[in-house]
Amino acid sequence: MAADDKETTKEKRAKAPGLPPRVERALALAREAAAADRQRKGGRWLAILPVSIAALLLLLMMPRATAPDAVPLPRVNERVLAGIASADDRRAAAAEVERLPSDILAIGTALRALNGADVRGTDELGKIDARRQLDGALRDLARRKDVVPDLVALRAIQTRRFLDALRHWERTGETSEDFLDLAGSFVLRASDAGWVRPDRTVLLTDTERRVMFKTVWNVLASVDTNPALAIALDEQRALYAFYIQHPRPPESSRLSLETERLAATTPAACAGVAREHRRQVELWRADKIKRLGAIDPSYPTSYALGVAYYRAGRFDLSADAFTTFIGKNPDGPYALLAKNHLKAALAGGEL
Repeated sequence: MAADDKETTKEKRAKAPGLPPRVERALALAREAAAADRQRKGGRWLAILPVSIAALLLLLMMPRATAPDAVPLPRVNERVLAGIASADDRRAAAAEVERLPSDILAIGTALRALNGADVRGTDELGKIDARRQLDGALRDLARRKDVVPDLVALRAIQTRRFLDALRHWERTGETSEDFLDLAGSFVLRASDAGWVRPDRTVLLTDTERRVMFKTVWNVLASVDTNPALAIALDEQRALYAFYIQHPRPPESSRLSLETERLAATTPAACAGVAREHRRQVELWRADKIKRLGAIDPSYPTSYALGVAYYRAGRFDLSADAFTTFIGKNPDGPYALLAKNHLKAALAGGEL
């Protein structure tokens, strides 16, 4: 049969005799009822959907015991740091061109002698004499006014020479006079702390080196309480960020830890030494966190302490710190994490 002779289904339906009017009306009513029922059911599902989402969000927001995994770092304004470094470099360049006053240079000489005493093998009497010379130079300087700009310039030029000597030593291993007097003791202490790699690479960045040197310089020169020579907040943030990322055992416990490590001959003893080492490291970090919190109100000190104490196995102190943080910060950054970590601390770390 040809395709043109075929009748489509639609055409057949059109030619089919219609249903009785009463049946048509009944079918129409049935269709309307079915549509209304579907609409009601759809409305119920739409009403249930927000409730379901809210329940899911509430479940996600409920505290779950989780061990902390990271200590927050302070926020550092890199632009401020760059400006401070640039200003110090300008002061150092000016001091290279125009000789500083003799009383300032006397302090510089005494600082070099005292700072390099350990590297040069100076005995205790020699160290006492170097300290006496520095104290005398500082007393002489106190007799004249407007000495702060000259002291800032002296610190700037010694900072630059320290950085140059340290970079030269890293590249070559050679020790210059500047290295012995300005950078040698720094390398000794950094090595003891584990901050110097076998290839002589010092872990601190250029900024962290600057700030650490300036901090020690201020203490040695007895100007650490002088606001005009104070270390800027962003500089301190940068240094404490390094401390938090690279914790170490306190110097007072290093010898005992090394003795215990050498004496450990069983797996259980070795594991015990490792636990004690980790505890000492985290307690040292907790001390740095406290010091940072004392100078930087924006830092989440209690939260960071909770993490450090948890890692140290001091779950009681960790729970106290997280509780303090939650009390002061019920919402916002770290709030939910603090609740999760608090639950883990209260469980004694048994997850």
